[in-house]
Amino acid sequence: MRAAGPGGGFGGMLGNMRGIGAHGMNTANMDNLTDDAIVGSAYDHKVVMRLMTYILPYKRDALIALAAVLVYTVGNVTVPLLMMIGIKWAVNAGEVWRLHVVGIIFMGVTLIHFGSNYVQFVYMPKVGQGILYSLRTGMFNHLQELSPSFFHRTPVGRIMSRSQSDVLQLQETFELIVQSLSDILSLVGIITIMMIVDWRLALISMSILPVLFFILGYWQKFARHSFMRIRRAIAMVNGEYNQNITGVRVVESFNRQEANMKHFDDLNSEHLNANLEASRYSGGLQPMVEVLMGIGMGFGVILVGGIMVKGGSLDWAVLVAFALWIQRFFEPVRHLTMQYSQLQRAMAAGVRIFEVLDLKPEVVDKPDALVLSEIQGEIKFEDVNFQYVTGVDVLKEINLHIKPGQNVALVGSTGAGKSTMVTLMHRFADVTSGRITVDGHDIRDVTRHSLVSQMSMVLQEPYLFSGTVADNIRYNHEGLTQDDLVAAAKNVGAHEFIMALDQGYDTVLAERGINLSVGQRQLVSFARAVVGNPRVIILDEATANIDTHTEVLIQQALKKVLSGRTSIVIAHRLSTVRNADNIVVLDQGRLVEQGTHDELLAKKGGYYARLYAVNYGLPTDDGDDAPSLQGGPSLAPAPADD
Repeated sequence: MRAAGPGGGFGGMLGNMRGIGAHGMNTANMDNLTDDAIVGSAYDHKVVMRLMTYILPYKRDALIALAAVLVYTVGNVTVPLLMMIGIKWAVNAGEVWRLHVVGIIFMGVTLIHFGSNYVQFVYMPKVGQGILYSLRTGMFNHLQELSPSFFHRTPVGRIMSRSQSDVLQLQETFELIVQSLSDILSLVGIITIMMIVDWRLALISMSILPVLFFILGYWQKFARHSFMRIRRAIAMVNGEYNQNITGVRVVESFNRQEANMKHFDDLNSEHLNANLEASRYSGGLQPMVEVLMGIGMGFGVILVGGIMVKGGSLDWAVLVAFALWIQRFFEPVRHLTMQYSQLQRAMAAGVRIFEVLDLKPEVVDKPDALVLSEIQGEIKFEDVNFQYVTGVDVLKEINLHIKPGQNVALVGSTGAGKSTMVTLMHRFADVTSGRITVDGHDIRDVTRHSLVSQMSMVLQEPYLFSGTVADNIRYNHEGLTQDDLVAAAKNVGAHEFIMALDQGYDTVLAERGINLSVGQRQLVSFARAVVGNPRVIILDEATANIDTHTEVLIQQALKKVLSGRTSIVIAHRLSTVRNADNIVVLDQGRLVEQGTHDELLAKKGGYYARLYAVNYGLPTDDGDDAPSLQGGPSLAPAPADD
C-alpha cells in the first residue's frame, strides 16, 4: 500500500481515517489507546469481572483449584496448632500412646496438606492455560473484524505486545488471584488463631507490621518506575524487530545492517538494564522482609515469650506454636510483596487487552441489514461527500453512474480521491453525506459480507500468504477444485510460470511470496481476484509495479476476464485505461470530466488532455512541454507500448 495524502491511495486513506465521529468512526478509542507504560492498581474490579467470564467455561477446574487452596490454607494454619495440642496433651502427660495418636493425626494432616497442594498446582495451570487459549483466540478473531485504518495507525509492535505478552500476563492473573487469596486467608487465619491463643504475644509479634507496610509503600514508588521502564523498553524492542524484519530488503539495499544492529543493541540494552533494575529492587526487598521476620521471631517470640515462659504466664507449647506461626505469617507476606507488582502488571495488561477487545469497527452492519443477492454490478454515487478529518473534504459532490458490465477508469493526480472512491465502494469507510448504491441498494443497508463477497480488489502491492500457490489462489474459496484454479490462472496468464515452478501449484511460497518476482506475485493476486467469479473487480494501480511485457499480457488477459463484469481501474499509466468505456477524471476530490479516451482528448485544454500530454511528454496548448498538474507532481512518461 502506498503512502499518500488524503485521497491519494489506499495507504493514504488509512493514515488519515480519523475524526469521522458521526459516520461510524470511533476516534476516541481508535486513536487514543492506553499507553503501554500504564501501571494498573493491584486490583481492578472491572478487569477481574471481565476475566471471570473467561473462567466460566473452566469453572469446574477453577472450583477444584480454589477448594484445594482453601484446604491447603487450613492445613498451613492448623499444623502449629496440632503441635501445640500434641505437646500439651501428650508430651506433658508423659503417655506414649498419646504421642502415637498425635503422630497419626499429624501425618494425616500432612498428607492432606500435600495432596491439596498437588491438586492446586495441577488445576490452576490448567485453568490458566484455558484462559490463555480463550484470550488469544478472542483477540485474534476481534482483530480480524477491525477496519484497516486501525492497523495503519497502530504500530505492529504495540499490537503484538498486547496480543502476546499482555495476554500471557493476564493469563497469570487467575493464578495470582488464587495465590493471593490463599496468602490473605493464611494471614487472617494465623492472626486470628494467634490472638485467640495468646493476644499479648500476638500483638508483640506483629508490632513490626507498621514498619513493613512503610517499607512496602516506599518500595512501590521505585517498582512502579521500574515497571514503566520495562514496558517502554519492550515496546521499542518489538517495534524495532518488526521494522527490520519486514523491511529487510530495504535495510540490505542501503547497507544499514551495522547501524541497525547498533541501534537495536541500544534498545535491547535499555530493556536489559530496566530488568536488572527491577531485579535489584526485588532483591533489596526480600532481605528486608527476612530481617523483619527475624526481629519478630527473636524479639517477639524468643525474648518476650521466653520471659513469659520463665515467669510461668505462658506454656512452652504455646511458645513453640508461635514460633511456627510467625514463620508461616511472613511467608504469605513475602508472597504478597512480590505478587503486588505482578498483579499491577496483570491488571494493566487486562486494561490494555480489554481496551482492544472493546474497540468497535468503523463500519458495522445495521441490525436490519439485508443480505445482498447476486448483483448485476450497477453502481451509483449520488452527491457523495467524504471527510477523513472533520471539515476537510476529500470527495466533494461526486455523482457517477457505473452501468453493469462497464469498464470505468479513474484518473487524476496524486491526492485527487481515486482510491478513496473505491475504498467507499468496498465499505472500508462510510460516506460523510450522500450515498452509494449497488443495484439500487444503499450499501449501508446491506451486510458488508454479502457486498464484499461479490467484489474483488487487486492492489498495487501484491500480498501473498505463506502456503502453496494453490492455497493463495483459492484463499477465500476453499471449495474450488483444481480445475477452477487452473482456469483462473490461465485467464490471467499465470498458468505457464506456475507450472514452471518446482512443485507447480503445490509450490510452497515464502512469507509474502518473496520467492516469486513482483510480476509473478501480481499475477497470482489477479488469479485470486477472479477465481471466485466476482461481479465487480477493482484494480487499484494493479499494474504499476510490473514490467511492460507482463502488463501487456495482463491487459490481454483482462479483456477476457473483465468481460461481462463491472470493473473499476485506477491507473497513472494512461495506456492502461484508454480502452475503458468511461474515463472519470478527478481533481482535488471533484469529478471534473468523464467520457471515452477520444472524447476527452477532443476537449482542447481539458484536464485529461493535459494529463495525457504530461504522460507522453507532448506539448500542451499553452506551449509547455510537460506542465505540472494542480494537486500532484508531474507524471513521468509511460512506456510507448500502445
